[in-house]
Amino acid sequence: MALLSLLLFSCNAQKKVNIAPEKVGKDAKIPVLEWDRKMVELGKIQKGDIREFDYTFTNVSNIPMQLEIVTTCHCTTLEYPSSTKVFKKGESGTIKATFDSSEKEESEKIDITIILANTDAKGYPIIEEVFFSYEF
Repeated sequence: MALLSLLLFSCNAQKKVNIAPEKVGKDAKIPVLEWDRKMVELGKIQKGDIREFDYTFTNVSNIPMQLEIVTTCHCTTLEYPSSTKVFKKGESGTIKATFDSSEKEESEKIDITIILANTDAKGYPIIEEVFFSYEF
């Protein structure tokens, strides 16, 4: 149920989630992703503008990692590696986002939620987030 809520309310939702810790190296017990950037600022846009951008991640831990779900607001379409792709240490992947402002009326910061197939020591999903913003 919590996962369903996360998927349904990812646009403008304020939520507490289990964000993957920044523990790296041989002692890491869960996958750790390093991002080329976690925030994209699109700047000033006009209603109807379409913008494309991407985020690149690298698995910097010794734990193989898989993406399970990548989700965001209905205003954005996402392309990302298949959930069957295993990222070993040092391997990278890209999440491509296409934002369509046709239904937007005001400036906003939007999150993209990345849920890994891996779980933490307590069995909870490992969740990463990246963001983008725009202004009218």
